[in-house]
Amino acid sequence: PRVRFFHWLAHLDRCWTADRLPRRGLQHPARCPLCDQASETIQHLLLACPFSRQVWYEILSWLRVPCNPPDGEPSTNTWWLSMRQHTPTPMRKGLASATLLIPWMLWKHRNDCVFDRASPSMAALLAKIKEEATLWARAGALGLRALIPQTWDVH
Repeated sequence: PRVRFFHWLAHLDRCWTADRLPRRGLQHPARCPLCDQASETIQHLLLACPFSRQVWYEILSWLRVPCNPPDGEPSTNTWWLSMRQHTPTPMRKGLASATLLIPWMLWKHRNDCVFDRASPSMAALLAKIKEEATLWARAGALGLRALIPQTWDVH
């Protein structure tokens, strides 16, 4: 439920990113906390940020999903609908789960950087996403379970 609620907020552009915080008089980072290259918006954070795009690429490659990371799409839903058409049918449910998981984990990593003063870490985030994907698969995400390489084991 938290992941779906986050996606609903992101779709409505209601996440508290740097472009929204000044409206409430709240402090905010001048630039994206993950790439430090552009103003932080939800669209930038999830789809356009070079750090995020690399995460998308790495995880989709790990899952062996034959599609490109988001590139300039207005939303993850728009990207997913486009990629879904070019993804083999047996992989579509797994792609749908990954499309929910990756932005959620990017958001959580961003929050660690903003609120806990963590440094952006590609390696740490990729490990967390792989671990979370494995947990989702064990909890019943069958499409994701079919895509996860068998060599990945969470202890």
